[in-house]
Amino acid sequence: YGVVSYASSLDTVGFVTGSVDCARIGWECLSGSDRRSKSNDDDDDERSCIDFNKSRDATARVYHDDRCYELLTSQQHQQQEQPTIDTTKPLANIRIGIPNAFSLHETPPLIANAWSAAANTLQNIGGATLVPIPESVVSSEWIKLSCAAYYVLACAEASSNLSRYDGVRFGLDVDLKDFANLDNVQGYEEYHPLSNMTALEEKISTTRVLGFGDEVQRRVLAGTSVLSSDRFHTHYEAAAVVRAKVSQSIERAFRSTAINNCGVDDDNLDKVDVMLVPTSLSFPCTLNPHLGDRMMEDMDPTAAFGNDVMTIPISLGGFPSISVPAHDDDDIERREKDVVGLQVFGMRGSEDIVLQVANAINSSS
Repeated sequence: YGVVSYASSLDTVGFVTGSVDCARIGWECLSGSDRRSKSNDDDDDERSCIDFNKSRDATARVYHDDRCYELLTSQQHQQQEQPTIDTTKPLANIRIGIPNAFSLHETPPLIANAWSAAANTLQNIGGATLVPIPESVVSSEWIKLSCAAYYVLACAEASSNLSRYDGVRFGLDVDLKDFANLDNVQGYEEYHPLSNMTALEEKISTTRVLGFGDEVQRRVLAGTSVLSSDRFHTHYEAAAVVRAKVSQSIERAFRSTAINNCGVDDDNLDKVDVMLVPTSLSFPCTLNPHLGDRMMEDMDPTAAFGNDVMTIPISLGGFPSISVPAHDDDDIERREKDVVGLQVFGMRGSEDIVLQVANAINSSS
């Protein structure tokens, strides 16, 4: 029951759904009380589905504190009283940030056009206010460094978490006879991978070789390397510093930062509720390489790592986000081929606003 940890400080439960409404249902269930939790009371059957104090999600318990919720709703009430905003539109009073730091020169024109078209739709039809976020607030340098920092931290934590799969407590129950048989390599015994190993070492090595795929082994080896004594301070600690800087840089752009700290911030003119950025620098591949005009090609692991530069800063900061499909024009044939992913993310605890903006994009598409 539950999920297996990969990188403990980064892991979170996500949903792959057909619509934003389905994602909201999943989020509300995840945020509700858990019958299997010892902190759950027997008389909670009459409680609302969304009880953040007993949530399965630790982030929801922290950032949906009652005091912060009262401050958030009171500020939204004050915003609704402003006479200059058209409250008849679904996204009135919501400020959407467009960070310049995510406008990388590697972004294909079609993705950039879809990004711009979605932002204009949210402004013209939804009534949202678009706010450009300059480099002085969210720096592109920290965004670029976040990719390297993420894989250092993720691989290090994965190496530690996956060490339990040794074939003794967890892992495969493999037969060592075929794999460890040295009779088939007469004269080359010293080159066998299990040579000069004890019986326990052979058991652990065989279990991990047969149980882990190529990508898992690659990340375990990388994580073990950065956790070594001669690289811990230069790699792991440096990555932790980058993570803190990236999180602080993005937090400064949200006007709900002070609210989540249970305070009041009057200087909200340049701050936003959510941000809108592309999900990836490439188009999604087809599930079957023999279907569609775009054939699925094998991507180099390094290129795949770099393709995550848009989502990694949000993961490092622990911000709630959602990716929705979008298009750059109304051509039906082109819409089927060139689906672009756009992600909406906000301050911790602002899942409702994130889902509201994402639903507007999904509806307009």
